[in-house]
Amino acid sequence: MRRATFFLAVWAASAIGPAHAESWVETIFPERAFDFGIVARGSKLHHAFRLVNTTSQDVHIADWRTKCGCTEVRVGARDIPPGTQTTIEAVVDTTKFLGHKPSGLTLVIDRPGFVEVDLNLSCFIRGDIVLNPGQVDFGVVRRSEQPTVSLTLTYAGGQPDWGVTRMQTQSPHVTARLTEQGRTYDGQMQYLLTTTLKPTAPNGYFKDEILAYTNDPSSPTFPIAVMAHVQSAVAVSPSILNLGHLKPGQVVKKTVLVRSSQPFKLTAVKPSKDDLSAASDPEGTRPLHTITVTFKAPRQSGPYHADFEIETDLKDEPPARVTTFATIAP
Repeated sequence: MRRATFFLAVWAASAIGPAHAESWVETIFPERAFDFGIVARGSKLHHAFRLVNTTSQDVHIADWRTKCGCTEVRVGARDIPPGTQTTIEAVVDTTKFLGHKPSGLTLVIDRPGFVEVDLNLSCFIRGDIVLNPGQVDFGVVRRSEQPTVSLTLTYAGGQPDWGVTRMQTQSPHVTARLTEQGRTYDGQMQYLLTTTLKPTAPNGYFKDEILAYTNDPSSPTFPIAVMAHVQSAVAVSPSILNLGHLKPGQVVKKTVLVRSSQPFKLTAVKPSKDDLSAASDPEGTRPLHTITVTFKAPRQSGPYHADFEIETDLKDEPPARVTTFATIAP
């Protein structure tokens, strides 16, 4: 009888497991496929898939596999508490390919259940337009800097009057200027694209895109990726506080360190919710400050999320942000 009961349980789990997994997977991924459209050869294409934990349990990313050697993957966080989210960024290098190119990755999740999720990418790579290098990468920059990066755009399609009519960026933090360098008798053209990052770019990893418009009606646009890592003058550690699973009314205290290469003064610490309070060390000007964060779990059960901003007297420095997460047990 016990043996029969065991096999019945296994059969029931196998029967309902995949359907149940598919239901919660559909809710946590707003998007599972993306098409870059027509792109220049040599482009490095960036796309970030969001994972939004809408369940009542922790989601854990165990591993991933790429579908092509041309694809790199960067995962923002492997542990995603309820009510929070992360990004899975895929970078596709088009240097060695032409025409239609499928790519992507398979994400392996082992909590709250084991499931493999396909995140698919595709593009059509033009052989007559080549970018060198394949993206605008400013690297690590300080907020006060205005770095400039140039790349070469070559057209070899044979259309005598082909040209780029205008450039458009997604954000106001980047400027782009295209200068024609020369043309050959067989219709080949070369351009120099000069891009500048403004000091208004936000702190952290910055991503933008330049859309080039051409006079070719068959493929009027193609994208150029822009990347940078903007260093803040103020560093907060940790910048994310995962307070874990708490009971209603439970009190938790955490310590946050605020650093800078130059002495500074804390001018304000502003929590976004009343359940969260923050007390800084005694006033003074120094390169390191300590903030004690106190959280009292509310009565309402479920995922909890709040932020607090840290303001300083450093000129032109935006407030630093600390994000807190918790799960309130019923």
